[in-house]
Amino acid sequence: MSRVKTFNEFLNEKYSERSLLSEKYEENPDFRIKNLFIELEKNIRNWFESGTFAANGAELGKMERSLANAIDKNLIFEFNDPEYFYQVFVIVSLQEVEEDLLDECYVKVKRYDMESMTLLRSIGEDVKISELNEDKILEMISKLDEESDSLTLDNGEVAVSDEDTDLEDDNLV
Repeated sequence: MSRVKTFNEFLNEKYSERSLLSEKYEENPDFRIKNLFIELEKNIRNWFESGTFAANGAELGKMERSLANAIDKNLIFEFNDPEYFYQVFVIVSLQEVEEDLLDECYVKVKRYDMESMTLLRSIGEDVKISELNEDKILEMISKLDEESDSLTLDNGEVAVSDEDTDLEDDNLV
């Protein structure tokens, strides 16, 4: 009987060690970022199936996660509407992840001409994770719309006035 009791104790001990390892793993910033991206992917698909993007005729293209970079983790999704092609980058830096808190990311939206795939405009900003939703992406796209009034085409080339260069931020992507 003592042998069975010892075996049960052994199992309980191994179970508690496994629980501690699991808790430590869940505290890992990489794990939290991966879970954030999984949840965000579900939300993005929903935006294009039944949200405002779907209502406006936008079609979701490819979506991919890049978790290999040691410092910055990316979720990139592409879509097009009747006029333009877009790339949206959601970037979470491990340096920005607090001990128990994943609260901010950098979002960059790039707009391309549908036919020539020429980059027309991009905008990026820091966004709180709690505010990262369909409305926030639409707000960033509307900022692109507001600033696109200054675009002109010269012999098929896009010309942007100098005052709009603050929207261009190629430091991260």
